[in-house]
Amino acid sequence: MTPRMPFSVSVVIPTYKGKALLARFLPSVVTALHTYTTATGAPVEILVVDDGSQDDTVDWLTAAAFDFVRVLALPVNRGFAPTCNQGFAAARYDLIWLLNNDIEVMPDALFPLVKHFSTPTVFAVASRAQRLGSDAIDGAGRLGRCVRGYWKVFEGYDVFPDRMPPEAILPTFAASGGYSLFDAAKLRALGGFEELLAPFYWEDIELCYRAWKRGWEVRYEPRSLVFHQSSATIRSRFEARAIEVTSARNRLLMHWIHLHDPRWWLAHLALTGLLLLADVVTRRGYREAFRQAWACRRLAFRRRREEQAHSRRTDREVAAIFAAVRQRPYVKTFRKPAEEMALRAAWARASGFRTGAADDEAAAGSPFRKGALTDDLGIE
Repeated sequence: MTPRMPFSVSVVIPTYKGKALLARFLPSVVTALHTYTTATGAPVEILVVDDGSQDDTVDWLTAAAFDFVRVLALPVNRGFAPTCNQGFAAARYDLIWLLNNDIEVMPDALFPLVKHFSTPTVFAVASRAQRLGSDAIDGAGRLGRCVRGYWKVFEGYDVFPDRMPPEAILPTFAASGGYSLFDAAKLRALGGFEELLAPFYWEDIELCYRAWKRGWEVRYEPRSLVFHQSSATIRSRFEARAIEVTSARNRLLMHWIHLHDPRWWLAHLALTGLLLLADVVTRRGYREAFRQAWACRRLAFRRRREEQAHSRRTDREVAAIFAAVRQRPYVKTFRKPAEEMALRAAWARASGFRTGAADDEAAAGSPFRKGALTDDLGIE
């Protein structure tokens, strides 16, 4: 048999008024692609998709003439999912590396990710992300379990690198939309991100759960390292309540499309009713989230029928994958700062401490935090 040629790679970077971030972080992406294409001979490209910024980002990118960079300028701001989908459609190569515009990548970050795609069932692989300028964990593996009809998806895990077998495969419930590599053909077969969730939140979770139920795999690769500035673009443009309502709405839509187990579905309906009743007193915004989701019900339940027809794994089979990950002796879950610190110490001992090129004063919050609308009932 003729050996397969090295995978070609398209980088897709969605951006909105992101000139300053691109000026700071795009050179690291260019360097990583130079490193990869020099070593493998595989074609590479960077597609920056500007989401209707109406500033000078596009002109600046054109004048700067970064290696490998193409610019796709969208006339109207539509949000993360539609912008990414435009980039996915325009990308030319085997794999799509989806990166935020505030990500600094290590020169060798691509190699460990690409290796996974020699397995035909792999859909996506996520990097290990640290806060820029520190060893704080910004993103690692993510576990999922269904409790009272709702998926809990904000529990992170990482590995003790000195204990992990070199051949270990690390499943993750979701690969972050900010720093993950995707199989381009599979991504297009799924139709990209669900645009019903625009303008933001839950897109990567929904997409990866769709892939898991299609019988594919989503993996975490701790040997691929990136740094995240956590620029909080959404928080600068939207009020906190609007963000929480949108997140809760999209969480509902994700379940209405994909939660097919009969008993879990009944539990979901029951708890949703309790949350609506509780919101009469707490006025946390859950009724508004439900109202917005209900307005999309026809599209959501049409999508539900489509996904039921294509599913190859059940909800319980997906949950069993992550229940098994929890039992591995080299895996450590974390939700609290003390638990994260233990992992950070282990990484420092085993692999040395690397940080990005700048302080992380802008970094705030945790990617694994709970949603405020549902804290009081013990779900995210």
